[in-house]
Amino acid sequence: MEHKLMARTTASTTVVVLDDELFNIEWLLDFLTAQGYETIPSSSASEAIEIVSEEIYRALILDLNVPMSSDLIEAAGKLGSVYKKYPGLFVARTARNAGYRDRQIIIYSVHRDVEVAQEASRLGITYILKGRPAELKSEIDAVLSFDPTTAKE
Repeated sequence: MEHKLMARTTASTTVVVLDDELFNIEWLLDFLTAQGYETIPSSSASEAIEIVSEEIYRALILDLNVPMSSDLIEAAGKLGSVYKKYPGLFVARTARNAGYRDRQIIIYSVHRDVEVAQEASRLGITYILKGRPAELKSEIDAVLSFDPTTAKE
């Protein structure tokens, strides 16, 4: 069996967090900092897309319900109503197309949505409910404990 390195993480000590209500997730930023990671907070889909286009960060933690500019709404709508309804999912798809691996992207929302779950599964990303910090922390620990850029598949 041939082994190959995964796409290179260029900013391996940095995690991008997208949420338009960052004050509600200060615990998450503190948790990541305590784990030794720098965080780049973002509050809109447009800003997050700009950030994730600059580097391949160690992980992306994306809220599904964030503001999105009108030009991005149009682009998202072309992919289907679920992308237009949930801008964070559009950011996740954009990141996957930019070279982010599946285990680098975690999306979350207050409500479970079957369409989002199906799309997350298709993209190979993690979908977690927002009100479950223990589950989110556990998934973050799993993601951050393994850097596929330095391990063989």
